Amino acid sequence: MAGRRAVLKGVLAVSGTAAAGAGLVGAAPTTRRGAPYPTSVQMRWLGVSGWEIVIGGDRSILFDPYLSRMPYADAKGALNPSLPLRCDRTAVEALAAGHLRGAPELILVSHGHFDHLADVPQLLARPAWAKHRIRTVCDETAGHLLTAMGTPHTRLEDVIPVKGGEYLQFDGYTVEVFRSLHSQQADYGYFAPGSRTAPPRRPATLGDLVEGETLAYQVTVEGGPSILLMGASNFAERELSGIRPDIATIAMTSHSALHRYVERLLSATGNPPLLIPNHHDDMVTPLSKTPAALAATTPATAAEQLTAACAASSRVLNPQHLRAVDVTAALS
Repeated sequence: MAGRRAVLKGVLAVSGTAAAGAGLVGAAPTTRRGAPYPTSVQMRWLGVSGWEIVIGGDRSILFDPYLSRMPYADAKGALNPSLPLRCDRTAVEALAAGHLRGAPELILVSHGHFDHLADVPQLLARPAWAKHRIRTVCDETAGHLLTAMGTPHTRLEDVIPVKGGEYLQFDGYTVEVFRSLHSQQADYGYFAPGSRTAPPRRPATLGDLVEGETLAYQVTVEGGPSILLMGASNFAERELSGIRPDIATIAMTSHSALHRYVERLLSATGNPPLLIPNHHDDMVTPLSKTPAALAATTPATAAEQLTAACAASSRVLNPQHLRAVDVTAALS
């Protein structure tokens, strides 16, 4: 274990025991292509479960881009759905202008909660991106919440509603949509459950942004890797069984209510070569803080847990906020 921890002080960690295979009912296995890849792909962690995926140096996709880092807990540290929505418009604009590659082609949304959806309307309304078409992929509830939060009508026309099961072709990459599950609290409950079949009144509290249906996505780049994107620390095992992503971003919020969450996920997805923990930071420290301050908020135990569970052929990358990583090089 000491050797593992020493390696984890760097960017990549290699270790683990093989996860046991299981004959689960699910999707037919997909083909893992393997490095080297002619198309470069970079990934930038935006905190919580947010990612920017940059393809070929000049095209990008956003997943759950939440930048506001608003207060969410009561005095005891528990999620409080009655707290007001306090989107930090100044921080969102500064971070988008200073760190994102440019206007994304797609924004993928896993579900409707504040720490996944709250900043999407502002990003879609950025004047700097006005001349670019941006499609948003989300479930019905998230689409209605985007409307209620004042998303520009022209952007709403480019929303692609999904339910899970879709396999979408775009220019140079595909997006598979999987039905998924939200994280369960220690008492087996859920934060802000619910769905919307029409736009509600304008959301004012954290709890007004309800979950809807939680989705996971696999982005597969032509000439590049396939990337599994998860916005919650839970999953529908038979939905993911047999997929073979090259990279898996794994939400590492508390999962004590789940049976062998990490081990089952790695087994179902065939032990992806590159594992990246996310959704394990404190969610409130501003991303404008120095890297050292942000690093202190990221528990190393998430990477250690993945390292202990992963196969010998897998590597664990412990991400740093806002720092782009060439994942095609990391897979080589």
